[in-house]
Amino acid sequence: TMGRIAYVVKEDCTSCNQCADNLPKYFQMDDNDNSETHINGEHINNAEIPEEDTKKVQKEMDECPGECIKWKN
Repeated sequence: TMGRIAYVVKEDCTSCNQCADNLPKYFQMDDNDNSETHINGEHINNAEIPEEDTKKVQKEMDECPGECIKWKN
């Protein structure tokens, strides 16, 4: 099955690093200290999250101070 695509609305990111600290497998900070999603450093801000990890990513979405992590689909 296709995973859901997670991305960050960068202009709303507060640069708190919370998602990148908690879940570096899928979140990293860019050169402007805004979060972005990734898969192994690729698929930047267009990361297809495997079904078994969607709950972990959803937790970061729910706890994000900027409420800027979203699903595309």
